[in-house]
Amino acid sequence: MAERLHDQTPRTGGETLISLKGVSKNFRKNSKEITVVNDCNLDIAENEFLVIVGPTGSGKSTLLKLIAGFEAPTSGEIRVGGDIIKRPGADRGMIFQEYALLPWRNVLKNVELGLEFKGSRDEAENRKQAMKYIDMVGLSYAVNKYPVELSGGMKRRASLAMILVTKPKILLMDGPFNALDSKTKMTLHTEITRIWEHEKNTIIFVTSELDEAVKLSDRIAVMNKTGKISRIFQNDLPRPRMGKAALDADFHNRFVKLREEVLNEVKAGAGKAVCEY
Repeated sequence: MAERLHDQTPRTGGETLISLKGVSKNFRKNSKEITVVNDCNLDIAENEFLVIVGPTGSGKSTLLKLIAGFEAPTSGEIRVGGDIIKRPGADRGMIFQEYALLPWRNVLKNVELGLEFKGSRDEAENRKQAMKYIDMVGLSYAVNKYPVELSGGMKRRASLAMILVTKPKILLMDGPFNALDSKTKMTLHTEITRIWEHEKNTIIFVTSELDEAVKLSDRIAVMNKTGKISRIFQNDLPRPRMGKAALDADFHNRFVKLREEVLNEVKAGAGKAVCEY
């Protein structure tokens, strides 16, 4: 189920959309040069759902920011659709752990903000498009509520709609469900999968939760404490993976096996003992 370290091409059948070649990122701290991302090579297909896991400090979030164009690599290159990334672009939408909602705007106006940033001044069309994605994330009942009136799950849905309305090809998600309770998180796992299948986005999703990684991914890339991608796992579990599917004994056994293989790779990358099973 795991791909060889040097064989980092996508296996989803789609054309390569994102390509990382020899990507490293160094930061200077107390006059010392620290390598956070270390010689990463990876191809990601159109409409792939790639999940990145690894121990704390392995460079997962930094790698996401490099793909977003918020940071520039120290060496190597990142291409999207064949073009080298030099800055943020409308083809990439990033969802952070923190909520990006303006407190003085209600849900509808927050979602419309993405269209305003793109220069759209057609109020009727902006409202129509905003409502389409508010409905898609299941928040149409709260269009007039302000951020202070929203639960964590509702804020996450609103933030997702803000990005989706700009129609990015690529969704970059940095631990977006980390702070949510388990019930809300399970609901959003179903929602993000449905949206991904409907919108045909390419998603790169960072998490520290291995159950989440196995539920969502086409592939799982594991980063280690040196900032390298140590291993990539192909996730061949059938979809859907939530609800009744999870009750199937064969599915459950395969799910647990993959999760334990990924866990062992994460532990090895953090310098910890692996599990025997």
